[in-house]
Amino acid sequence: MARGRKPKQGICHKYEIKLYLWEGEDDDLIAFFKGLPKGKRAAGIRMALRSGDALANLQVTDDEDEEMDFDLNDFITFG
Repeated sequence: MARGRKPKQGICHKYEIKLYLWEGEDDDLIAFFKGLPKGKRAAGIRMALRSGDALANLQVTDDEDEEMDFDLNDFITFG
């Protein structure tokens, strides 16, 4: 009998994000991350993105593309 998880099928996309949170300004997000069980940070972020309006709020028109790219580059570092 095989042990462990069944391997996932398809192409995997990996995104590494460094996020700086400040006490007094980001207390809700700090509490969210502190409340996640060890090793479940990625699953918690996926759940939060899917359950909130995060994906709907990122829908932009062609006119907003250039402005959105500039703003995202200020906040997100891809490594």
